[in-house]
Order: sequence, then C-alpha cells, then structure tokens
Amino acid sequence: MTSISPTEAGYNDSIIITGKNFGSNPEVTINDKKLAVVKVDNNTLKVTIPKMLGSGSVNVSVGGKQYSGPNFSYKYKATVITIAGNGEIGNADGAGLSSSFNCPWGITVNNDGDLFVADSYNRLIRKISAGDRSVSSIQIPSIINGKNFYSPYNITLGNNQQDLYITDFNNHILKIDAKKESTVIYNGTMPTTGIVMGKDGFLYITNNTKGTVMKLSTDGKDSLILAQGLVTPRSILFDKNNTLYVAAYDISSASSGIYKIENTGTVKAEIRSQNLGGWEVAIDSEGNFYNADHVNNCIKIIEKNGRIVKIAGNGQSKDVDGIGLNASFDGPTGITIDREGNLYVTTYNFEKKTGNKVRKITIE
Repeated sequence: MTSISPTEAGYNDSIIITGKNFGSNPEVTINDKKLAVVKVDNNTLKVTIPKMLGSGSVNVSVGGKQYSGPNFSYKYKATVITIAGNGEIGNADGAGLSSSFNCPWGITVNNDGDLFVADSYNRLIRKISAGDRSVSSIQIPSIINGKNFYSPYNITLGNNQQDLYITDFNNHILKIDAKKESTVIYNGTMPTTGIVMGKDGFLYITNNTKGTVMKLSTDGKDSLILAQGLVTPRSILFDKNNTLYVAAYDISSASSGIYKIENTGTVKAEIRSQNLGGWEVAIDSEGNFYNADHVNNCIKIIEKNGRIVKIAGNGQSKDVDGIGLNASFDGPTGITIDREGNLYVTTYNFEKKTGNKVRKITIE
C-alpha cells in the first residue's frame, strides 16, 4: 500500500486504497473489523466504511499475508437532542420537555431504556420512561432508618434491573428497591461519589477525598478497600469484559485520568490528559470511553487506541440541539450509555444555575 484517500471518513463513506499486487480477493481490516470491498483491481481497492469503525492503520491481506498501511481517522456523526427538562429550575413531572430539574447529575439506564436521574438539589430520583419520555419522581424520605441522606449524586442499577443504589457526596449509600422503599445501607467515610454494581453482586464505590475504591455488599454489612492512591476519583464503571475502570478529574492540575483497577487492587493509568475535563465517563461495547467534559462544554470520545476526539459541543455554555459541533451543552455533568450505544447526558451550569436538561446523543 502506498496511500489512502481520503484519510478521514465516516459511516458509509468510501475510501480508495492505492498500491500494487492486490490480486482478485483481498481482505481489508481496520481495528480488526472487516471492510466491504466494492471494487478491486491490481493497483486500487475501493472499500466502504462500517459504522463506528474507529481509527487505526489500514491492513490488507492477500494470499494469506497481511500488510499494514497508512493510518485512517474515523469521522463521527453525533446527533444531539433534548429529551427532558425545560431549562427552568423546578421539579415538575410530566411530558419530557415540560418537566424541570435542579442540578441533575448521575444518570443510569436499564435494559428497557428507562432512565434514572439523581436530581441533586431537588433531592429526588427522577425516572424518564423509555416509551413516551415522561418524567416522574421517586421521593427520598427526610430521615431513613434513623439516618440522614443528603443530595443524590451518582446512581446505579442492581443486577435485578430494579433496585437503585445512590451516593450523596457525603458518607451514605442509599438503596431504593422496586417498591420504592428507601434504606441507607452505608454510613461511613465521606465523600462517596461514583458507584457501580458488579456482576459479582457487590457495589464498587469511589471516595473523592480518600482516593479509594471500596467494595461493598448490597446490605452494607461487608466492605473492603479494593484500591487506593487515586486523585479525586469520581466515575466508576465496568466494561463488557468485567474490567473495572475509574475516572478522575484533578481541578488543581486541570487534567483527567482513566485508571484500570486490577482484581488485586493495582491501579494502572490507561489515559492521562489535559485534553479532558469533568468527572463522568461512559464506555461502549467496543471499549471506547466517552467524557462529559463539563469544563469545556462538550462530549469527547477516547478511542480504545487513546485518540481523543470532540464529537459534540462547540464549547458555548448553552443547551442547543444539533449535529456535532453545531450542538452545545450548558455544563455536561452525568453520562450513561444504553444497549444500542446511545449516550444520555445531564447538564447543569453552577455559575449561572442553568442547564437542567437531559440530552440524548446518537452516534454513527
């Protein structure tokens, strides 16, 4: 191979690969994904780009031998719409765009597509139904089994897809079961921040100040410190292979990191960059991370090869729907991803007390 043209393309686009001795039946791959060859002669290949291909070197296999060529950059198309929140401060339920929030932060999605939002300053959990995007509220009692629970911060679903577990950036973990009954299952060291349920049935929780990851049973009776030495960890999540990751944003150095947590508790930096801002990340089935960049009012993808690309948001602090950099975000805060690869982002601007919306991003 001598060249590819263009070097950047998106879903369903075509690229031309130039070289020699391609034969009649070559196979073309990028990131181990096979590309459809639509035209071939001895010196050129025309291939079509599949959805969410990602970036990497072009590889051509001919006669059982593989040859690596130039690097290709995938061009993402991210369509942003608002599904809930009218932008006003409030706690109105009802139709998605008529509802209101007050600092929505953590967000999670169940297998049916229902969303659950930690509406921090309202001290509510909000449900956004998958079918009609209507918003309803789950109340949090003022005193729960003799304990306080403060503003809900991050949220995760139990393995039964019904129980909710919530942190409060204080020293509590709250469980809300399918009957909407609340129980404080942990009352320990503050501040609890990120939370995720493991396939093993244990909760994994970050402590922003202590820099630790705690493993906790769902009744709160058994706990241990799995990892430590992190700087301001917040978001915590598993990939499809059950590998645990923690995202941390250090305001003092204006840099973010994504860290792999081994079963032994060993911490390994996967990504460290000043090109990321904000506290929350999501991960897709391909192993790409998505950063809700609160500082720069945009959404970025961190490809599994480490390449960072801004896919949505022009940096302006306002919630405007649109495609790619024509859209904007007023302080993206929480982020989650559903089974189809759609992203959901909450927004809140602490300086202006604006945002207060839930946005959906469809990517191809």
